[in-house]
Amino acid sequence: MALTSIISHHILRHSPTTGVDLHLRPDAFAANGKLEDLVYELKSNFIRKSGKSYGRFSGETSEFPFSAWLKEYRAERLGFASFTHKAAQHFKLELEKTECLIDAYLFFVEEKIEAGEFLHVFMAEHLHGSYLDAELALDDSRYLDTQGFALAAKIDLSDWDAGHSATYLSLLRSRGEKELSDAFANLVGFSDKYDIKNDTAQFLQIVDDYAQEMDEQAARVTRTKVVDYCLEQNKAGKAVVIADLSQTLASEIKTHEPEHFSRFVQEKQPEKKAEFIPDSSQIRNYVRISGRNDSLSMSFASECLGKEIVYDAKQDVLTIKNIPPALKAKLLKHMKGE
Repeated sequence: MALTSIISHHILRHSPTTGVDLHLRPDAFAANGKLEDLVYELKSNFIRKSGKSYGRFSGETSEFPFSAWLKEYRAERLGFASFTHKAAQHFKLELEKTECLIDAYLFFVEEKIEAGEFLHVFMAEHLHGSYLDAELALDDSRYLDTQGFALAAKIDLSDWDAGHSATYLSLLRSRGEKELSDAFANLVGFSDKYDIKNDTAQFLQIVDDYAQEMDEQAARVTRTKVVDYCLEQNKAGKAVVIADLSQTLASEIKTHEPEHFSRFVQEKQPEKKAEFIPDSSQIRNYVRISGRNDSLSMSFASECLGKEIVYDAKQDVLTIKNIPPALKAKLLKHMKGE
């Protein structure tokens, strides 16, 4: 991990009737192994969290100046610490419009890795715990909660600079605290939330149409590779790039050139974006159908529907043929009372 800069500021309000206190760190931390471990935990947990929104910076820089200050920093007209001071002070102003209570640390992390340059903003709190010291005496401890945070943002600086993407800004919001979430979104100037469920549904319909032109084996490989690629991109916090996916599919289906799928998408839906953020739950369910209640859990490949597995919607009955041998053996054993 190549951390370029990392800094944190403390923001505090114990009562809705008092002002917000902001304690600014004067300069960035000196890089060390502990910091790298901390950032790795924050990043990893950010990637794992669901419910993120994807968009870009608002064009209203007078109301949401974060992107303007970031641009000044990128042009070396503003130092990293000064940039984060301005951002933290703006967050304080946003919080003072609310009655939110807060005791948290605002982390700004800049990194440069092979995949590009990124800026992360995390809001983490201290947790309290107990431990036994060397004399086996009970004592109190405090530690940063790198797993339970609910507010964070990730900016793909490379994409932002190049103007390639409309979704270079990822935002994690707190579901239970709307005012606090809105204040954080205003801090980074988040705009243009995308309907990822609708985008994903349209995309999967195109994949279905594409696979229908193939034989059964090629169609199965295509659907599986689409799911694998989309889930890998989602896990890495990246968009699905149609051109990259087209090349991936062509490497599996030797009769197709790298642009084959891209052209099909363009023909089917000319307005389709060159990239989009997938809804991971829809992607997973594309090749597997699953569900459970208190007494039953079931999961099977979607291609089985209408073949080994038949659903009668009128009778609400599911008929299963070609039962797996291990399950069949357990059923027979249970029926015999063994």
